[in-house]
Amino acid sequence: MATEKNPFEQMRPAAENIIQLGAQQEQPQTGDPTFELEDDGGLTVDFSSTEENTEMGASTEIGEWYGNLAENLDQDLLEDIGNDVYDNFVADKDSRSEWESMFERGFDLLGLKIQDTTEPFEGACTAVHPLLIESAVKFQSKASQELFPSKGPVKAQILGKVTPEKEIQANRVQDFMNYQVTEQMPEYFDEFERMLFHLPSIGSAFKKLYYDATVKRPKSEFIPIDQFYVSYYATDLSNADRYTHVIYRSPVEIQRDIRAGVYEDVELSSPSSDVGTSFSEKMDTIIGLSPTSGHDPQYVLLEQHCYLNIEDEDEACPYIVTVEQQSRQVLSIRRNYKQDDPNKEKVNHFVHYRFVPGFGFYGLGLIHFLGNLTMSATAAMRSLIDAGQFANLPGGFKAKGVRMVGDNEPIAPGEFKEVEATGIDLSKAIVPLPYKEPSSTLFQMLNFVATAGQKFADSTEQVISDAASYGPVGTTMALLEASSKFFSAIHKRLHKSQKDEFRILARIDYDYLPAEYPYDVPYEDRSIFKQDFDGRVDIIPVSDPNIPSNAHRMMMANMALQMAQQSPPGMFNLEELNRTILNAANMPNVDQILPPKIE
Repeated sequence: MATEKNPFEQMRPAAENIIQLGAQQEQPQTGDPTFELEDDGGLTVDFSSTEENTEMGASTEIGEWYGNLAENLDQDLLEDIGNDVYDNFVADKDSRSEWESMFERGFDLLGLKIQDTTEPFEGACTAVHPLLIESAVKFQSKASQELFPSKGPVKAQILGKVTPEKEIQANRVQDFMNYQVTEQMPEYFDEFERMLFHLPSIGSAFKKLYYDATVKRPKSEFIPIDQFYVSYYATDLSNADRYTHVIYRSPVEIQRDIRAGVYEDVELSSPSSDVGTSFSEKMDTIIGLSPTSGHDPQYVLLEQHCYLNIEDEDEACPYIVTVEQQSRQVLSIRRNYKQDDPNKEKVNHFVHYRFVPGFGFYGLGLIHFLGNLTMSATAAMRSLIDAGQFANLPGGFKAKGVRMVGDNEPIAPGEFKEVEATGIDLSKAIVPLPYKEPSSTLFQMLNFVATAGQKFADSTEQVISDAASYGPVGTTMALLEASSKFFSAIHKRLHKSQKDEFRILARIDYDYLPAEYPYDVPYEDRSIFKQDFDGRVDIIPVSDPNIPSNAHRMMMANMALQMAQQSPPGMFNLEELNRTILNAANMPNVDQILPPKIE
């Protein structure tokens, strides 16, 4: 914990700065020069240590505790562990094979692939109703705006009694973690948005936060659902006996990890070019991608978080075991509990985001809720389009003796062509099939199905667009709250999961930050201290789980403004109320428009 200097403290006497060369010196602190007394009586002063260690890294104690235990274990034991990890992974994968196949069929309802078909006839309509993809993209946009504002998504909250020292500490933690997720971890926002697109469609998405020894900083990674497997009886990550993260590494990346000490240097088999799953192959087919055969070989690593008894403990303890899938070679075994934890509780590196909690471990998504409605809307829309096509370009039968002069191209509007009828009445020689115009009943049914699906996914926009016709603000607020119940509940789940994610990041900072870590922001130099993450400050998302949108926030602010205008002067703080309204409207330069009072 940094100590604030007292400006009224007296200067130390000059005599205290004298260095006794013959006396034993204390170990210099970080940033102090070192002194070495030579044999000839000379003094060497080393100023190289005056610079702070600006890299994150594991201390000697943490490095030894979380070190690779596979280097010291018997080879037969490692083979048994490797086989068990692989067998458990295959069992977990087979237990949800039908679950994955359902999504493979549901991905066709996203309508991301442009295609032609010959069934049931050449040129039939292949359009897919955008109900499912529209709901997913709208959710992604709304959630991204709320959970990741431009100033950063992290907010610090003081635990216990508020003191000036804790307030300064909370400000340091908040500023540094916002700097981390916006600047130091450039992949965070991209991975977060990828997660927000998969989440509404599938119902479950996973984020992983860990310290990467190769880049000397924390990393955030979105884990697709086909790269994360959980045991069948698990209901939550905290009580799961095991879960496996499937990692793909190129030969260059695996060698870099070995040099950094992440994995043991063992002899591996050749990487494979065929590492995809049916799940990933279906997604590639939809968006038109295919792996390049023989050009991008990959190693498949199984990182399994499980329980083992390999250190003569009374009970099995949590470990992280990484195995190369093809050769079943164990690359690393690391402890997954804190050194000072008597209960040996598992340390979690993953965060499970759920759209709607389901009947088991995995959540329910829009494919579950709107899949059948999208299929019905797609069938009705295709029927209407095909009926309109046949009504505009009808076909039929003509007598054998009737011959068209010239080519047999369709007749353009206003064009007359000659025929050879040989005395046959054309009205009897040419019989068009009785194609009907697009059915108005079917069109109404399409509107009903689409409206029902959109109302289920999100009806807030309709309330906002019709707000002027509802009358008083209270009525609009009630309608807005009722229409946003579905997203509000999802937003609270996202808020909770994001809080878990930030707590994992804070734990990584506490373990790997140096005593003082300076960093630069525009127009200012700042520092964060390792002891700032001592648990006295709680890290939470800046989003409000009770107010899921700016529209809701603006309605509440306007209601408060109306009450302030009707109340006696002095009852409301109008300056703070106006500041709240401007912030809800995302007004830039609020501090210049309403400068804060100097206390």
